Order: sequence, then C-alpha cells, then structure tokens
Amino acid sequence: MSFPAEIAATSLRPDIVIWSQGTRQAVLLELTVPWEDRIEEAYERKMAKYQQLVEDCKQRGWRTWCLAIEVGCRGFAGQSMWRALRTLGVVGAERKKLITEVCREAELASQWIWRKETKCGKVQSVRTINIYCVDNGQI
Repeated sequence: MSFPAEIAATSLRPDIVIWSQGTRQAVLLELTVPWEDRIEEAYERKMAKYQQLVEDCKQRGWRTWCLAIEVGCRGFAGQSMWRALRTLGVVGAERKKLITEVCREAELASQWIWRKETKCGKVQSVRTINIYCVDNGQI
C-alpha cells in the first residue's frame, strides 16, 4: 500500500488515509500503542514525522489534517484519541463506546503479544503484530 499519489508523492505510509478528491481534503491517521508513560512522547514523534507531508499536501491545494492517536498498551486512551474522534464527527455516547472498545482491543492485543513473547522468547515485529516463534516456526 502506498500514499495516494493524487495528494502528494511520499514514501511515508500513515496507518489510515481518508480523502475526498472532490473537496480536496485529506485526513492522515497514525495509531501508536506505547507504554502509558510515553503517550505524549509518541504523539510528538508521530506529529513530527508527518509534518512535512502535511505541508506538501497543503502546498498542492489539499486541506490536510494529521491525527496522531495513542492508546496505551494497557488500555488507556490518550487525549489524542478523544480529539481525533471529535474531529471526525464521532461524539457523545458513540465516541465513548468506540473508545472503550478500542482500549479493550489494545489491551487484548498487548496481552497476546506478551504471551507469545514469553512462549517463543522473541518478538520480531510488534508494529504489524507479526509474531514468529524462532524455534519451531509456529505462530
């Protein structure tokens, strides 16, 4: 998968890109699942990573937003999650329900990774949640 060429040329790959050719608007979503005490650091790192891409999109006539979203690995939603959903028009009880579900899934995925790491002894790629046991090749 690559970034939509009609918006800008880049080798960066945000997790989600929502765009409208008709209104020339683009929203870049980048999800990070850090330790809770590193949520702010993760937010700043992701915003800095995509800052130039956002500027390039704007220079090409696109209204562009970058929404870095952090959900702690133990299931805590950072303020960025609340703000991003509000920006996307998800509000009220629907937003609260979605955040609860996302936090639960982040925690369950983290537990799965920790169990696999303990069982296999090595995690090769946490970003894409590809876990391989080195000894017997089972996932």
